[in-house]
Amino acid sequence: MASYDTRQKLARHPEWIAPRSDRRVFLGEPGGPEATKTTVEPGNIFSPGMRTFGVTWWLRFPDTGDFFATETAPLESLRWSYEAGHLPLLHCTVNVRGLNVRHSLFQDGAADDRSEAVCGQLHMTNTTQTTLSVQVYIALRSLGPAGGPVADLMIAPDGRGFWLCERRLPLLGFDCAPTRVGCGVGDPSPLARQGRVPHAQSMHDAHGWCYGLACFDLTLQAGQSWQVHFDCPQQSYGVLTHELPGTAVPRPELFDLRCQAHLAEWRGRFADIDLQVPDSDFRNAFFAGLQHMLTATVRDQVRIAPLSYPLPWLRDSVFIIRSLDLAGFHDLARAATEHCAQRDFFGGFGAEGDAPGQGIWAIVEHYRITHDKLWLAKVYPDVRRKCSWLFDMRRTTKPIQILVDTPVLPRVHGERNSGVICLPAQDGIIMGVMDHGVEQAVGWVNHWALCGLREAAYAARELGLTMDAALYDTEADELAAALESYSARHPDIFGQERTMSSLLWPTRAWEEAPDLIKGMFDTWWLQHRGNEMYRPEPYWLYFELAQAHNALLFGEPERAWQVLEYRLQCQDLPGLYGWREGGQGVGTENAVLGATLIGQIRGCQRFDSIMPHGWAQAEMWLLQRAMLVEEWKRGLLLFAGIPRHWLGPNARLAFHGLATWYGRASAELSIDEHGRCAHISASGLRGDVPIYVSLNERGAEARSARDGTVTLSLAL
Repeated sequence: MASYDTRQKLARHPEWIAPRSDRRVFLGEPGGPEATKTTVEPGNIFSPGMRTFGVTWWLRFPDTGDFFATETAPLESLRWSYEAGHLPLLHCTVNVRGLNVRHSLFQDGAADDRSEAVCGQLHMTNTTQTTLSVQVYIALRSLGPAGGPVADLMIAPDGRGFWLCERRLPLLGFDCAPTRVGCGVGDPSPLARQGRVPHAQSMHDAHGWCYGLACFDLTLQAGQSWQVHFDCPQQSYGVLTHELPGTAVPRPELFDLRCQAHLAEWRGRFADIDLQVPDSDFRNAFFAGLQHMLTATVRDQVRIAPLSYPLPWLRDSVFIIRSLDLAGFHDLARAATEHCAQRDFFGGFGAEGDAPGQGIWAIVEHYRITHDKLWLAKVYPDVRRKCSWLFDMRRTTKPIQILVDTPVLPRVHGERNSGVICLPAQDGIIMGVMDHGVEQAVGWVNHWALCGLREAAYAARELGLTMDAALYDTEADELAAALESYSARHPDIFGQERTMSSLLWPTRAWEEAPDLIKGMFDTWWLQHRGNEMYRPEPYWLYFELAQAHNALLFGEPERAWQVLEYRLQCQDLPGLYGWREGGQGVGTENAVLGATLIGQIRGCQRFDSIMPHGWAQAEMWLLQRAMLVEEWKRGLLLFAGIPRHWLGPNARLAFHGLATWYGRASAELSIDEHGRCAHISASGLRGDVPIYVSLNERGAEARSARDGTVTLSLAL
């Protein structure tokens, strides 16, 4: 956690204000390089790119010497939010001694021409009835959410910011001149506490601890406001710094215009889909989840989380790809799916037993949405090859070990059994390895194998390959029978959370016979999640959310809503709808000891959890979608997860433009003035699609008309 020299410095200098390191979120261009993702901590303290520097702000009240730093403020006092609830203009609001402060931050520019920049506004209003004197400090320092060495620094030629000395490139610019400004070595926080600023115009330090400190001395009358805009052009570090420098220049005075253009670009990304629901948190989480997943992408790779996991990981990727595809980002989903198609095994743990089924699922699910047979024919050899792995794994008499040529966590290189995807098969069952074990993974791996075989059979039939389809159908039927028999002899398989996370969703392994396992699911749920009093999952939120998804498909919407409501009320990134992996240091070793930047940056001296985590974000988004629309039993399930309190008299809710297997669906649910009858209409579907509606334990069925519409009513 944090670089070695950072830990040393902080130990030697307890008077320095360390970064918070308790929460972090990211800004950046979808598809942009990992290096350009901006890491932001509460208070909007940020690093404009990985291993760069930190930009922070502090307040000092000269009449008393009181000093405020967001790094030491209680988390609940720092109110984080996105513009319109989900657009990546990041606001943080805090009240300090009657001074209402609002810090706003976004990243614009593009990787294609290296024009990325982080632009912000610090706005404050005196809400008291008296005059307030305050010193506003803005510091550029080596420490930051993803800080790095700053070997040289100078005051900008116009006195309104800081530049790199040697390369004469801007790092930070203001739209108004500070009262005092200077450079130093070490950390500026002790000087700022004393109300001082260094006098040096420039500074060099071989160890990279240069800093710049700007002070704005203010006197605000009652009700008076003040603001400053700032801009951080991202520069190049490490490689080709002179040949390919950043091209952005500070333009803080254009904050409003750039902000409007930035928000318009993001609104455009979401323009084809919409939700109209009575719960703003539900809607914000839906779109914020997509925003988190898009921001983390690097070129055509989906990623779990910037900073923590700078590598692709198959298991997590397929859920993120599925979300983006269903949200209409088909080009990105296709490119990411082809990455999965070409590589049978990849991820931080190397080869694992669930990979072949997941790879097939990613391919065929994309086809089910796009119906592009030319593309399916192109990637079908990848489907066939992945099926060969499943056949081998179900018949092997010895462990199968795979060497991958993709990035893995460093410690995996020291584990002699890494890359073992399965042990010898037993009773027609794949004894697959997932997350370093077999016992915990038997249900999970075989569910994914079943899913992959059934999806492969469907793909083969679509291409007219009847012999392949029959082969995969037979293999799937045999595996399903073997799994049912094995489960009867080993009921403890249903005590594993991974089994409970993959029964109906996402693998549909038991879709045709859910009653066979409903009792085991109910027993597990009551034991682990409770009944009236919900017991949340402490570490692996993606499993908890998948279990809620399974509860929904088992016809238990109250359980699904219980999970979703808890997570909306107890956000890991309060106000930003971010969900984590791990907690209290548990589950973070893959990041801290992995293929990560954490050990090289001047920040992250604490690392308690990984957030926002792409798999968790995807599972939350997919659960929310399933509450509105879900493919089920060769048809569509509409509004199955709507809570009772949304169904009062004259209630109305709708969604628009959500991709499904059967077309880009839009649907509306309205309740009559007495609250006794629900009217449902849908459009955008193919003709003759079975439609299932379930509300308040009452159901109705219909089929879409030739024009892709359907209407029905349901007594409540």
